[in-house]
Amino acid sequence: MEDQVSNRPSILANISGFNFRSIAEQATKISGCRGVVLIGLDAKYRADTVVFYIIDGKAIAVDSVELVISDYDYLSPAIMQVDKLVLDDTPLHYDFRCLAKQLFITDGLPVGCIVMMCEKDQALTPLCEPAMEIACQRIALVIEKKRGHSCPIIDTNALLHQKLELLNEIGSISKTGGWEVELASGTLTWTDEMFLLYGLPIGAPIDLEASLSYFSSETKTDIRAGINKAIAEGGEYCLEGFLNRADGNIIRVKATAKPRYTGSQVTHVYGALEDITEQHRLLETEYNHTAYLTAILDNLNDAVVTIDTNGTIVTANRTVSKVFGYEPEELEGADVSILMPDPYAKYHSEFITHYLETGRAKIIGVGRELPGLHKSGRVFPMELALSEVIQDGQRQFIGIVKDITERKKAMEEIYHAAYFDALTTLPNMRSFELDLAKLLKQASSQFNALDIYCCLIDMDNFTQYNLSFGKNVGDKILLTIAKRLNSVLTPDLKVYRGIGDNFLILSSAPIGGDEQSHEQINKLENELNKAIQEPIAFAELSHSVTAAISSCRLEASKASYERINGILSFANKRAKKQGLGSLLTLDKSAFQDYNRYNTISHAFPAAFENGEFYLMLQPQLDMHNRVIGSEALIRWEHPELGNISPVEFIPIAEESDAIIDIGNWVLNDACRLLKRCRDMGKPTRIAVNISGRHIVRADFPDTVKKLIEDWQLTPHALMLEITETTLVSSIDLVRERMEELGQLGFSFSIDDFGTGYSSLSYLKELPISELKIDRYFVDEITLHNDNVPIVNSIIDLALALGVSTVAEGIESDFQRDYLLKKGCEYFQGYFFSRPLPEKAWLDYVNGSSIAPYRHT
Repeated sequence: MEDQVSNRPSILANISGFNFRSIAEQATKISGCRGVVLIGLDAKYRADTVVFYIIDGKAIAVDSVELVISDYDYLSPAIMQVDKLVLDDTPLHYDFRCLAKQLFITDGLPVGCIVMMCEKDQALTPLCEPAMEIACQRIALVIEKKRGHSCPIIDTNALLHQKLELLNEIGSISKTGGWEVELASGTLTWTDEMFLLYGLPIGAPIDLEASLSYFSSETKTDIRAGINKAIAEGGEYCLEGFLNRADGNIIRVKATAKPRYTGSQVTHVYGALEDITEQHRLLETEYNHTAYLTAILDNLNDAVVTIDTNGTIVTANRTVSKVFGYEPEELEGADVSILMPDPYAKYHSEFITHYLETGRAKIIGVGRELPGLHKSGRVFPMELALSEVIQDGQRQFIGIVKDITERKKAMEEIYHAAYFDALTTLPNMRSFELDLAKLLKQASSQFNALDIYCCLIDMDNFTQYNLSFGKNVGDKILLTIAKRLNSVLTPDLKVYRGIGDNFLILSSAPIGGDEQSHEQINKLENELNKAIQEPIAFAELSHSVTAAISSCRLEASKASYERINGILSFANKRAKKQGLGSLLTLDKSAFQDYNRYNTISHAFPAAFENGEFYLMLQPQLDMHNRVIGSEALIRWEHPELGNISPVEFIPIAEESDAIIDIGNWVLNDACRLLKRCRDMGKPTRIAVNISGRHIVRADFPDTVKKLIEDWQLTPHALMLEITETTLVSSIDLVRERMEELGQLGFSFSIDDFGTGYSSLSYLKELPISELKIDRYFVDEITLHNDNVPIVNSIIDLALALGVSTVAEGIESDFQRDYLLKKGCEYFQGYFFSRPLPEKAWLDYVNGSSIAPYRHT
């Protein structure tokens, strides 16, 4: 019996211009049942009693008394009387629609269907379905009795009450109340939910006017107009408004209403009232949220474009106008290819199809850099991030587009700043390093042994131009030289701006080692030198500048950036020693010199650790052959290279902080020897050469002071020698350190005096105790040259300054006597003693008379 209760009426057909026979036949065919009960709506029949049952086209009378349902007028139409039924072909006068429901007897056997005919445009009330269910029960009972079956009596009142309860429960869940007004009597009927919506007790007395009074004035006017229209024209209404509940709360409601006819006369108006406050709040929230998100999207710096699987643009934010030049309205509905240049525009639909078929795409979920097409036709770089979403069951793709024109421009500027020189626009040292790495890789892939050609061009005395004429003139010189170099170079050579005033040239491809290549390189370097020395006009004059040009050809398999850089630096030092505008190309023998140079430059740490350095000391004597001091001379015994002259390793050490370590080691060892002399009762003095790089250090005074204190010596035991070149190169810092140490009692000697360009005014201000006459000038004193003006001048200058003089390199008594006659006080050289190792020197000092040194 479950189907008997649960089957809902289903629309069978809209029937027009047929008779009862055709209706029965259509219902039988559509429902699949042999028996059909027809309930008619023809107004000419009474609204109470009779039904007929048709099986296979034959009418069977049914007891009309047992089918009285007039107490439930919600069914509305009359049940047609058997004696009035004519199953003929007489056409009906109205258009009907038919609603059907199957009939079941007690044992569940289907016995046919009930077909209710109503006018096509007539609406059914909410209670029509429960009433039809009751009709089904009653008709099934009558049919069962007529067929001879027994059936329990059904309590139709209870069933109707059950249906009404169900209707109230549904209304409570949906917050929808039902109402109906009978126009003749003005009776208003409400479901329970209507009372709850109004905030009234269920069953409270209510009439139409009172119910309307709870609405806002505007809503009340609209509802009244809708009811009047339903009565007068049979129209319906559906509107939204505000209901002022009895408890003072205001809710938003949706009101609907329809007329109900009895025959052609509107006799009732019924409708529903739904609380849509929450729905409207959610809609407003959604709208506000949507507006909020839209505002965010429209204010993004990135364009956001949504497309469907056909490539059609669904939405676009306002930023598309800034990125692509289109307004959003222009793009919506257009094909996304409008934003793509070829070949992307041509093949994008294939990309989408491929992804939809395979699920594979390189771009989904991954940002990519692609070209975009502006409305103006301009192609610009963009960054596209694409993701897939499901919207309303449809696949869509959201693209976020960033115009990266400025970023690319900035990146290019950064790249140019990183790899090109700002002044000359030539590639810089970083570019040189990268190109060299590519060149080495290219050469390594060749079967034949190939060479790499590199050239270093170092401007001569360029600093003097900056100091004399200003930086602008210096920049002009560099720009002019850069242009000249480019004009001379062949396409297989590339010029780079090096550090400071240097330029580099590198072959763009490996070269062979044949004689022709050598000749071409020599010719090129001569042309470079000639181009550099062409006069340049500045400061209203024409000036010729020069440069040292150093080059090397190195086997690619043995080359590296570090090695080439080191070789060129080594070659440049050699070229500078040859004089201005020198050309130097390293040959294989020169590479051996470089290897020795490189070995020495990296051997200093091990030399200290292994004790490879030692001191030789050369005594200094006065006119009475008394020892007044000695000069400390460092020596290096290398385990592989043997004895390395300080003339070779000191300049290499000067290139790094190794010279600082050497200076500190010599000072400390000299102090150790001074302590030994003092302990054996022969206190003396040792002169130590100090590098210009060492003396300008801020910690130098503290270092020397601590050594003296640690060895318990007096400052006068040390004579600190600095060269005249050092004095001139950093005069201000050197003077500051000398004054600080002079106040502590230390003495200074100017070594190699006469080889530099010191100023007398500077010398007068410095705490100098001694001038040393370089052996270069002493060598000029011979039997055939008994008048050496420079030597005479140095001695006279020392006398004028009130400082002592020490002559170096004396090898004859004639030289000693000449110097003594001219007023020189102290002497040093092979004539008196060669440099002595430690033990021999200690014995020499111990066996000699010691004269006190005259301090000024």
